[in-house]
Amino acid sequence: MAYSPQKTNVDQVWAGKWGNDIGWLLTEYEALEPDPNYTFTGRRMPSKDAWPIVELSNGPKIGDLPQLIQNLINSTWKRAEPAKDATRSAGFAIGARGQTMTLPSTDTYHSQVRPTRSNINVVFGSKTHIADDWKLFEQIKRVNAVTYRGDTRSPAEVISRRRGFYPPNTRTDQYYLEHGIYDGFSDYLQRRYRRTLTLDEFRQALHSAAPSEEDKKLVVDYMMWRKICEREAVHLGRMVSNECLKGYISTARAIDTSITFGSGYNQKPGWLYLTVVHGGFVVPWGQQTIWGSEEAEIAQWGPVPADRIVGFRHIDTWAPDGPIYIRKSFRKKEPKAFKYMFQVMSGMLPA
Repeated sequence: MAYSPQKTNVDQVWAGKWGNDIGWLLTEYEALEPDPNYTFTGRRMPSKDAWPIVELSNGPKIGDLPQLIQNLINSTWKRAEPAKDATRSAGFAIGARGQTMTLPSTDTYHSQVRPTRSNINVVFGSKTHIADDWKLFEQIKRVNAVTYRGDTRSPAEVISRRRGFYPPNTRTDQYYLEHGIYDGFSDYLQRRYRRTLTLDEFRQALHSAAPSEEDKKLVVDYMMWRKICEREAVHLGRMVSNECLKGYISTARAIDTSITFGSGYNQKPGWLYLTVVHGGFVVPWGQQTIWGSEEAEIAQWGPVPADRIVGFRHIDTWAPDGPIYIRKSFRKKEPKAFKYMFQVMSGMLPA
């Protein structure tokens, strides 16, 4: 007999150990007991590619590629660089309202490298340092689907205060600047110029008037690196290899992937989120395809706003525990997707 989802005692949820993490969200979500026919205990992680794409029954129409990407496809991207060993004779000035600062140029030309290092193995159709294989977007499947995303932050933080998930290139907080941005930029300087940059030097150059010649050179390099990264923000293949300063939110069709990320690689408690993506890009599977990876990703261009976070469950380091919280409107609007995702969040494996 099929299991019918049962609501958890609301008083117990409010008084429970996740009360502060959930806050007022029980007005929009219902807390359900997991299906007892399934469990995460003793489970062997299946292949990420075994998980199906769970498409929406009532998603919006998927039209042509977003205009920004289409403009890039229709453009002619050319990479112009000075000849090897060329020198630059003068610096250039930046400033506003009559106040300028002359920024020195690098005396010796250093061959360009990719702005960010690849964190995973990704197959690229182009070997150029700066992405120029934009036309491959025409081969990427797009879907309206329900997916997973893991995060160590609580639902009260992600849904109530942050109002959803936002891509890396929109972040301006100090933590991301000193961890994500600094890590990427210092790695770029090391690979291109063999220059070591400390976090204190990075802070000084960005938060001071760049008084020294070395600080001025650092500001120049930083501005140029940011511009290169902005050019690749919409490139799906470069996002798959490294999310730093990209314009996508990465979600997964494999629940185990999100459990791992949500628990900080099984090091601490976290949260598993159920997300709705509209016009998401299905990252090709495997290492024999262009822009392929083995992460079973569906990438959302732009943010996943709070109203498209339709479920969540606590992760106790290695596996979900406690109730399954589902947005009431999602259960009503997408009953088929709700049933499948509810079973998977209870521990069901792909058929």
